[in-house]
Amino acid sequence: MYIRNFLISIEVKGRAGIGNVELTEKEWVAACNLRERYWLYVVFNCATFHPRLLRIQDPFGKLIVKTKTSVLIDAQEIFQAAEN
Repeated sequence: MYIRNFLISIEVKGRAGIGNVELTEKEWVAACNLRERYWLYVVFNCATFHPRLLRIQDPFGKLIVKTKTSVLIDAQEIFQAAEN
């Protein structure tokens, strides 16, 4: 099935353990513009035998951030905003 004008963007970030995740200014603008069509996938504990994937739809609307030239997202906020 083909759906016209339907765009979804998925940004994937990985951490060896658990820590903050940074989105570039360009990634954050895309999250702002696409909103519910933008997903942030974060994989924590990549360096272990038990990595954990968390998915957040509309991270712009769900995460509180500290803006610089990029965006720094606290790991605990990612856990709280992730989809089940």
